[in-house]
This record gives sequence, C-alpha cells and structure tokens, in this order.
Amino acid sequence: MKTHQNQVWGSNLQSSPAEENVLFCAGRDVQPLPMADLALLPYDLWTNRAHAIMWFEEGVIPKSVLTKILGGLSLLEEQFLKGNFELDPKLEDVHINVEAFLTKQQGVKVGGWMHIGKSRNDQAACDTRLYLRDALLRQARNLEKLIQTLLTQASEHTETVMPGLTHYQPGMLTSWGHWLCSHAQALLRDLERVKFLLVPINRNPLGAAASFGTSWCPNRTRTTELMAFSEPELNTLDCISARGELESQVSQGYSAMMNHLSLLAQDLIFLSHPYINMLRLPDAFVTGSSIMPQKKNPDFAEVIKGKTALAHGLLQSLLGVPKGMVSGYNRDSQVCKYLVMDVIRECEPAPNILSGVMSELEVRKEVMWNRCNEGFMNAVDLADSLSRNEGIPFRKCYHMLAKAVRLSSPSETITKDAIQSVLNDESLGITFSDEDFAALQSPLTVLTQRDHLGSPAPERVHEQIELMQSRLAEDLVAVRLVMTNCEEAQTICKNYQA
Repeated sequence: MKTHQNQVWGSNLQSSPAEENVLFCAGRDVQPLPMADLALLPYDLWTNRAHAIMWFEEGVIPKSVLTKILGGLSLLEEQFLKGNFELDPKLEDVHINVEAFLTKQQGVKVGGWMHIGKSRNDQAACDTRLYLRDALLRQARNLEKLIQTLLTQASEHTETVMPGLTHYQPGMLTSWGHWLCSHAQALLRDLERVKFLLVPINRNPLGAAASFGTSWCPNRTRTTELMAFSEPELNTLDCISARGELESQVSQGYSAMMNHLSLLAQDLIFLSHPYINMLRLPDAFVTGSSIMPQKKNPDFAEVIKGKTALAHGLLQSLLGVPKGMVSGYNRDSQVCKYLVMDVIRECEPAPNILSGVMSELEVRKEVMWNRCNEGFMNAVDLADSLSRNEGIPFRKCYHMLAKAVRLSSPSETITKDAIQSVLNDESLGITFSDEDFAALQSPLTVLTQRDHLGSPAPERVHEQIELMQSRLAEDLVAVRLVMTNCEEAQTICKNYQA
C-alpha cells in the first residue's frame, strides 16, 4: 500500500496516510472527470475488431483490408495506452474518432469499410455493455476481497463478546465475530446481485444497426463469440430501446452495495468514538485537522455515506431518463452514460478502502468485555432462563425482570437480590438459584446458550463462516467463468491471424 506524506496534518499519527484513502476522500475536489467516450475507447476497439473479423470470415471484406483495419486499431490502442491519443470533440463521439483515425492512417478504402452494417446506435449499446460487464467483474473482485477480510477477522473473534445495540442503546450480548458475519452476509447478496446482473448485460446487441437490422445480414453469433457474450440479444429494436435500462440496473446494484457499506461505515464511526472506544481505526485510514493537532477523523466512513447518497440520486435520474422515450434510439439515452459512469467511478473504490480499514482495525476486547457488564445486557437471557426453567409465561418474566432492572439501578447490572425480591413479591414460591444466576453473569456462557442457526454462539458463528465461504466460492464460479471468457476473447481479437 502506498503512503502519502504531503498533508498539513498527520504528525500525531504512527503511520503515514494511505495514498488511496487520501485520494478517495479528496475525490473530485482535486481530480478531473475524464471524457465519457474516452472510457469507452477500449471497448470500441474491441467491437470494431470483432465486427471486422466477422465480415472477413463471411467473405465480405478481403484479407488485406482486415489486416490493415486490425493494424490500425492496434496502433490507435498503442497510442492511447501511452497517453498520445485524444478524442476530437468536433467528431462528436468515440466511434467517429476511431473511424477518422483509421481512415487517416490507412485511407478511405480501409477505414470506409469498418462500419459495414453497423450503426453508432448498436455500437454504442455494445460498447456500454462491455464497459458495464467489466465494471461488474471489478465489483465482484472488490466484494470478494472485502468479504474474505470480514470472514477471516470473524474466525478470530467468535469469542470476542460485545454489546449488541438497538436504537444506539444497550440491547443484548453478541460477539464481534457475529457482527462481522452480518456485514459479510449483506455483501454476499451484493455479489449474488452481480452474478444476476451479468445475465442480461452479457448479451450482444451488435448487429441491430440503427434498430431495425441491416441488409448486410451480419453473423451475430460470431461477434457474440468474439466479444465473449453469452448469446445475441434477440430483437434488434429492443437492443437499442433497452439503453438506460441496464445502466439503471447496474446503478441499483451499486446503490444497494453502498447502503451496506454505509451501514458498516456508521458502525465503525460509532464504535471507534473515543467515548465508546471499542475499536481503534488504523492511522493509515484516518485524516487530521488543519487547526486541531490531536484529531483522527473517520473521513473514509463519512465519504462512503456521502457517496451513497450521491449514488441514490444518480440512480433516480437514470430511472427517469427512459420513461418518456419512443421505441428505438433517442438521444435522451446519452445522459445515461454519464450517470452510470459517475456511479461506478464514485463507488468502485469503497470496498477496497474498507478492506484496508478492516484488515488493520484494532479490536479492543477488554473494553468490549467491560461494556458487556453494563447496561443490563443479560436481562433478556435472565427472563428466558426464568421462563424456561420455571414454566412461567415469558411476558410475566419480562415484567418481573423490568422491575428487577429498576431495583438494581444505578448499578448497571441486575442483582440476584433484586430478582429474588420480585419473585417474592409475586408470591411464586420460587428461589432463583446461585448456580443459574452465576451462569448468566458470564457473557460468553450467555452466548453459548443461544445454540441455534445464525446466532452469536461461538460454534454457530464458525458454522456461518463455513457456509458463507461456500456461498462465496459458489457465486465466484460463474463470475470467474465470465472473466476467463473475456480474457480469451480479447486475446483472440487482438492476435487474430487472417
């Protein structure tokens, strides 16, 4: 991990700030937005290669023309990777810029053949799907890393007891391992959503032309293979009309993920607050103040929450764009490209930032343990024990323990004398044994008694970790297959020999 030492703050920190976190928190304050179509250029090169190879194999263009088209596209790619290629705004978009470059390099007798049976409409739709597919594959990798980090930490903390909160107030005993598993489970749903989203996105719209097909009759099955799509998108009109829909679905997936990351971020803010002090954030991921020398601010977590709101707003805009369009291409859909790229650009780094935070997080076990002995955290378990062992309806036990809490204040723990006093007042003829009471004073014993699927009992947390690891591996099978197919198809197109 790179570090960054140019801040006005940070002399109070034990380690230098992580550069990725500094950039993430600074965001667009200091970073410009790239051209939208420049982001699509690698995918435009791919669609052009696949399209040209298909026409050569169909006998429409000769070998000499294909060789020059592929050579020109490779030259453009080389210049782009070196930072020597820029889009000319006068040429409107990436598609015409590429055609103009090829025509200039190879002549109109080569460049002029590149758009046989191809419209900017279907090429833009195809470029966008390739771009979205890559974004989803990166999201899957980032989610995998964070989920693995959470589950690894959880396996080390199945017996690290801590307070479970509701409404920010003491509730019931739980464990840090159980808390980590809860966030891992939410992120597994996000990974599952990526797998589902890859199904509609991984269909080939190329060949739809303007919306209504072409008399050149392209071999859409072949271009599907050359771009690693799973199948052609069938109806040519819907290929074009669907623009905006897939962008919305991807943005919804990012928004759901960011909701989960925002929840994790807020938990970290609260639990690491000096007055709570159950966690200590790593110095590499905190930021300082330009005036207060002592500050260690959880900016990464606040930025994640802010970006979550941004993603929600962009998603709402995306949902609104297609609703007033007629079937076929409408330039309204151009805006969808900007919106979904903003969602991806702003949200994509968040899982990796949290992976870094979680891997270096200091868990203050002693503080957590002490907090478990405050706030009457075992009240529910005492009521449960009384109901189960004495055959008293739970609601009656609930009210008796509520009275015992009142009698025990302000000690912050329920005393045996208070429980016995309430039992005597109820004339139940029951003596709460020293043994039963003592067993429920140990937070770890309390957790162990909740021995059911999904609970914080240590063995049950280990069980959750194993099941989640299995789910993770299962979901990644489909994702990795798409990754492999993409790499192989790219290699075929780039190294094609006529």
